[in-house]
Amino acid sequence: MDSNVKGRPRDPKVNIQVSRAVPELLREIGYQQMTVEAIARRAGVSRPAIYRRWRSKADIVLHVLFERAGSGGFPPPTGDLRADLGTWVSALLARFGRPEVAAAYVGLMADLRDRRGFSVELVWPGRDHLAETLSMGGARPEADAEVLFELLVGAILLRLAGGGPVDDAAYQERLTDLLFHAVAETP
Repeated sequence: MDSNVKGRPRDPKVNIQVSRAVPELLREIGYQQMTVEAIARRAGVSRPAIYRRWRSKADIVLHVLFERAGSGGFPPPTGDLRADLGTWVSALLARFGRPEVAAAYVGLMADLRDRRGFSVELVWPGRDHLAETLSMGGARPEADAEVLFELLVGAILLRLAGGGPVDDAAYQERLTDLLFHAVAETP
C-alpha cells in the first residue's frame, strides 16, 4: 500500500518518538534554537510526518509539554480548602518547574498563534476544576476562581522567570497561605 494514500492511519510511534525528543532538545538547546528539523532528526521521523500532526514548532511543544496532562493532571478536591490549595500550588510548581517547560515557556507564548485555543484547552479546564475545589472546600461565595487561578499561575510563572527555586517549601507554604486567606470563608 502506498504510504501517501489519503486516510492511512497515522503511526502512533511518531507521537511517542516526538514526545521523547522535544523535552530532550528543550533541555539541551532551548526553545529558540530548536527547529522542526531538529525534532524530526532526534525523533527519527520525517518532517512530513510531523507536519501531518502539527502546524508549527509551537504546536508541537504545546502538545508535548501540556496537552498530554489533560484534565487528569488536576488534583482532586478533598473538601479541605487549605490542603487542596496546597496541592494545587505543589502540582503547578511541579508542572511548570520542569526544566523543559522553563526552557520553552517564554518563546512558546511568543510563537503561539492560537491563544484562544490554548485557553480553551488548557486554561479553562484548570480554572473550572479550581472553581469546583473552591465550592467543595467552603470558600466564600464571592471567591473568583478565574482570578485565583490567574494569581496562582501568574505567581508561579513569575517565580520561574526570575529563577526562583520550585522546590522551596517555604515559598509553597507562603503562596498557599496567601491564596487560602484570599478565599476562605473565615480567614
